[in-house]
Amino acid sequence: MNSLDLQKYQKKINKLRYRTVLFLFLITLLMAVIWIKGGTSLSQYEQRLYYTVLAAESELWQHKGSLQKLNPDTDTFRTGLIGLEWSPLSTTLGDLPAKRTACDPRWSIVVSRWLDHLNVKKGDSVVLLSSSSFPGMILNVLTALESHGIDTHMVLSLGSSTWGANDPEMPWPAIASYLRTKGMLHTKEKYITLGGNREVGGGISEEGMSIMRKIARDSRTPLIIKNNLQEMIEWKMQIINEIKPVAVINIGGGHAAMGNDDIVTGLDPGLHLSESKMAGNGVVGMSLAAGYPVIHLLNIKQLSVASGIPYDSAPMPFLRARNSEAFAVSGVVKFFLALYFFKRWDIMK
Repeated sequence: MNSLDLQKYQKKINKLRYRTVLFLFLITLLMAVIWIKGGTSLSQYEQRLYYTVLAAESELWQHKGSLQKLNPDTDTFRTGLIGLEWSPLSTTLGDLPAKRTACDPRWSIVVSRWLDHLNVKKGDSVVLLSSSSFPGMILNVLTALESHGIDTHMVLSLGSSTWGANDPEMPWPAIASYLRTKGMLHTKEKYITLGGNREVGGGISEEGMSIMRKIARDSRTPLIIKNNLQEMIEWKMQIINEIKPVAVINIGGGHAAMGNDDIVTGLDPGLHLSESKMAGNGVVGMSLAAGYPVIHLLNIKQLSVASGIPYDSAPMPFLRARNSEAFAVSGVVKFFLALYFFKRWDIMK
């Protein structure tokens, strides 16, 4: 190679270097745009939802402190929504990390996005069926429903698994009543059931039953008692068929909601738009069979994986965006296109 050829080669290399730097800069800028648009940012509306729930939990934490009921060892994230290890209102064993995870304010955003997917409008009706096992999830769901202006018909079972709203002095009706006095919640349960086996109080002690009757009286809410599970299922389906809601939401594993067919345990948590063969013969399955969309909130760990909310972690105002999957795919495609057209391969040839 003579000196003239060497000079030409050096000019070519310098020109290629500048092009490469510019190319990498543009690719970096493009990937940053993809991350911002499809990443973890929340809209202003979703931020309001998040901080509304967070403020309510902070208020409950301070309220429990005034009642000398704080337990920072179990309520790690200071939500005021973690109950007792056991009480007369307890029906089954519960998973403490799941109870903490259900308190994460990001669930209000997840539920809100499902409601948007269903195209619900202000004034639409929703039937909310819930045990008292996940008070954090109840708060999140009600916050999302109220933000949409939805008419919520809530049926609450007082029975709770451990660490739920099982404190006889602070059951869900008392928690909700306190938040209503602070203007942080507005929805009141329309009916109360006992919960437990067959949702007629099975397995609950007489002491627990007496406490539940008092809770219903104090909250001035009708206490519904049926003779057996089938009657309870039929009663709840009668409410649903009369209201004809845009969706049925179920929180927890209430016996009437799940039915007595074990196949329902294979039903994935989350939003269901059509009948599933795994839905069983309870209210969830019958609602799907009748054509009602169902939001099924159970199995918190599986739901966390599907929704992008870290399990048993401190809440943060970040959540996977709705279009993150599409943006992720587009990012990978752009990465491989960049590799394919990268000029370094020409030099190596």
